[in-house]
Formats: sequence, structure tokens, C-alpha cells
Amino acid sequence: MRWYGDNSELNGIWNAKMPDILLFGGIAISDAEGRKLTDRIREVKRRYSEFGAFPIKWNFMDVERWFKNRSGEKTFSQLKAQSKQWRRSIIDCALDIEFTVIIACVKHHSVQRHVIKKTRSSVAQFAFADALMRVGLLATEVRPDGICVVLDWPDAGKYQVFTDEYRSALWKGTCHYSPGNSYFCGALHKLRFEEHIMFTKMEDCPLLQFSDLILGAVREFIDYALHKKPRDCLGVEITQKLVPKFRGYPSRIIGRGISVAASDSDFRNSVFKAMLRLRTS
Repeated sequence: MRWYGDNSELNGIWNAKMPDILLFGGIAISDAEGRKLTDRIREVKRRYSEFGAFPIKWNFMDVERWFKNRSGEKTFSQLKAQSKQWRRSIIDCALDIEFTVIIACVKHHSVQRHVIKKTRSSVAQFAFADALMRVGLLATEVRPDGICVVLDWPDAGKYQVFTDEYRSALWKGTCHYSPGNSYFCGALHKLRFEEHIMFTKMEDCPLLQFSDLILGAVREFIDYALHKKPRDCLGVEITQKLVPKFRGYPSRIIGRGISVAASDSDFRNSVFKAMLRLRTS
């Protein structure tokens, strides 16, 4: 099994000076199902472009340079105009494939720009640890032969916050940022986690791209939970399609499939109620 992890940010409703909610997570999938999903993603891409291996992201502007470097500006414009169609197609082609969605959602404790900037790395480490522990708990349930963690290459190459946390979780079963806190699943090496994390560029990995689509959809779902986006936006539509894929489905998605860490319970309750509306509609 492999867990493909990525991160995304958004602004809440607390008038922060910069994005103050961090999402970290993606899909856990077996190698066999991963190959099947990769093939289907490639098939969808070929229907939309001669660049059969072009990268996809929820925020498609992030890959504009990839097309420019290959003289594909026209193709980029066409794909951007069709982004809702191919995003739906890629999600739809995956619905009968077995994978589990695990995402950590962390709200910063401050709305001040300088505080958020100063604590971004530690918040990212916390979110990674929160999601990683839930992957460990998934492993206690499904008992795979081995587990590999695959992450998008970190911003500015700051990989150490992830490798430090992973090493502590792997051998000690404790949080690196707070050694007194233990992983509920125990030390990860006992669950057959690999001894290393794998980092790669998202543009080279279709399953990281798929995780990015899921994070983008969940980001819009969080906006919906905070009454910032309407019920009929694309992200909410896609999140609803994926509801059965979240760990904890059908009754305990919040806390298992989407872990919400916040200093106030109102935020968590808003996300819980929004998920309940999706699950029952």
C-alpha cells in the first residue's frame, strides 16, 4: 500500500492576513489498484489532449509553465476551459477503484500574518503527523504487507520537518514536535511502514495529482462548511461523490477520514454538520 500525501491552504472566516487553514493528506491505495487508477487517469487525459502525460492540479494555473516549456500554450488554454469536465471525468473513473481518503485539517491559532508565517512549518509538521497517524490506524485494520509514504516535493525543499516526524513515528511511535504525545497506532515500523519517505514532483506522479484533486475539492467543501461557497460548487459535488471513500464511512468520517484540529469546537462542528448534509442527501 502507498499513501500519496499533499498539502493545500485556504482562508477561514476569522479575517486572517494570509491562509490560516492547512489541509494535508490524500489517498491510501494498494499497488494493484494504484496501477489501475493510473491507467484510467491516462485514458481520460488522452481524451482531452495529445499530451497524454500532462500534469493536472485542482488549481490548473499551477502547471501553466509545464505547457509553456513544451510549446503547449494552446493546449493549456483548451484544458483550462474544460477543467470542470476533465476533473469530473477523472473522479468518475475512479469511483469503483478501492482507495481510502485520509486528510488532516488544521487551523492556525493566530490570524496575524507574522505569526502564521513563523509557525507554518510546525503547523505543516503537525498536520502531517495527524494524517500519518490515521494512515497507521488504517494499517492496523487492513494489515498490508508494506506501506510506503509518497509526498510531493516540499515548498523550498524543506523536507526535514517531514523526515524528522516520520523517523520519530517509525521507530518510537511518538511525535517529533511533541515527544510526550504518542501515535495511537504505535510505532510505524511494527506496521510494516518503509524506513524512508519518498518525495517526487507532482507533475511526474498521476496519483499525487489525483490526491491534489481530492484536496482541492475538500478545500471547497471546507469553504462550503464555513458558508463561503454554495452547495452546488464543483468541490462539494466531487466531495459528495467521494464520501464512501473516506476512512470512517459511513458514520465516523470526521475524525477518521477528515481530522479537524482547531482551538474552537465551532469549526469542527461546522465541518461535521456539512459532511452530515452530504452523507444524507
